[in-house]
Amino acid sequence: MGTFLPEADHVRRGQAIIGDYAADRVQTIADRPGNPLGAAVRRIAGGAVAVRAPPFGEHAFNRAHGFCDETLAEAEAAADWYAEKDIVASFEISPGRPVTRLLERLHARGYRQTGFHAEFIGPPSLPQAPSPGVQTRPVETAADLAAFSEAYHLGWGHAGFRVPLEPWLGVPGWRLYLGLCDGAPAGAAVLSLSGKDAYLADGAVDPRFRRRGLHRALLDRRCAEASAAGAEVVFSGAEFLSASYRNMLRKGLSLLCTKSIWTRRGDSAPEAPADQ
Repeated sequence: MGTFLPEADHVRRGQAIIGDYAADRVQTIADRPGNPLGAAVRRIAGGAVAVRAPPFGEHAFNRAHGFCDETLAEAEAAADWYAEKDIVASFEISPGRPVTRLLERLHARGYRQTGFHAEFIGPPSLPQAPSPGVQTRPVETAADLAAFSEAYHLGWGHAGFRVPLEPWLGVPGWRLYLGLCDGAPAGAAVLSLSGKDAYLADGAVDPRFRRRGLHRALLDRRCAEASAAGAEVVFSGAEFLSASYRNMLRKGLSLLCTKSIWTRRGDSAPEAPADQ
């Protein structure tokens, strides 16, 4: 299969589905009775999204997506919104639209570039690579969700806090998958579907079961299910040059773009493990 040739429209579509996923993920926290974690979502005309969950500190649950010079005033408002809670917040800056003035304003407010995040794209019908002893299955029961939650938190290294995952099974367009090694729960991943696009999200593997091919198996399963659901393009993301990054390339996905992460660390905000 030849190289997938990304276009500017793909960057826009990738921003849209990734921003929607981030918003849905935090909205499930905000919708809990009484909203005990104080979570909130701001959706901006043009597709920009800012999410906030103060107790999670420096984490993807406190991040803004899709802002550019055309939404400069809204970005300023989002930065004020984070500053209200002294949150360790970040803006993901994607190429493809003008951002010079946005970066000037973020810099003036104390934000600095702190990292890179790679975004991938490809057709869902890519080759699979089965590994011995590795299986994947949909999350359908409370027991499945408990195993999914354990693998998810171990895989992401979330030792200091737990994400409330109970509502995830009911999010429209989401499908959850549990990965197993020799029958033991070992990995977790989410597929988000939106029209002809799909997002391979939140893939995580318990460190005890890494280098067994489970991350790749979760990619394979979600791509196959996205294709069966009618998706024509899949998107995903990974920390630059991480093991996940390499697995995306082995799968046959193409690098769509590299986003820069701009972060302002508050004076007293607690730090938490950074999402990948």
